[in-house]
Amino acid sequence: MAKYLIHACPNRMWYVNEHLIPSMLAQGILGQDIDVECDDNHIGNLESYMKSFQLMDSDGGTWHITDDIIICRKFKEITELHDDGIVCGFSVFPTNKVGLVNYSDMWWSFPCIRIPNSLANECGNWFYSYATKQDEYKKRIESRIDDDWFFKEFLRLNHPDINVLNLQPSIVDHVDYLIGGSLVRGCVVQIRAKYFDDQDLVKALEKKLNN
Repeated sequence: MAKYLIHACPNRMWYVNEHLIPSMLAQGILGQDIDVECDDNHIGNLESYMKSFQLMDSDGGTWHITDDIIICRKFKEITELHDDGIVCGFSVFPTNKVGLVNYSDMWWSFPCIRIPNSLANECGNWFYSYATKQDEYKKRIESRIDDDWFFKEFLRLNHPDINVLNLQPSIVDHVDYLIGGSLVRGCVVQIRAKYFDDQDLVKALEKKLNN
């Protein structure tokens, strides 16, 4: 069975508990296979991810999803079918390469990405033992974002030959604009998935939230 970790912040736990997790359970995903990592101490997206990566010490892998997405109708089926290696389930740009690609062509897919636990653990340890000590990374670390950038940088330096599966269509869509907008930029922006087939689910969610 696939395992899932929702990366959340306190301001979005209402959405996680009232909408995101219920939508996963409705597809047959077991509650015991869903974990939530909430940044209660407000350390920021980057360190919240890296600290959770360090805790990935079991076999297998984990689907990491954010607290501001909606899943497609076949989310459970697709994530279980592709529960191996690094898998990107979200794309913003329609011209990106699809299928099995070198890490350098992987999507910026942290709203929905599967990562082997051993690789996530290695990345978290690399971040604290190496990246935090490099002057060239100082500004990025101080920004408290760029978690996806650091993961890709980790692969560039340590696993340059690794392959990644870019899934199309996207299996989640980004709906932060419905629940307060970007918490990083402090404004309402729309960064939507390309080729997300179940737009009716987004419209239904919007109607539900408005009510």
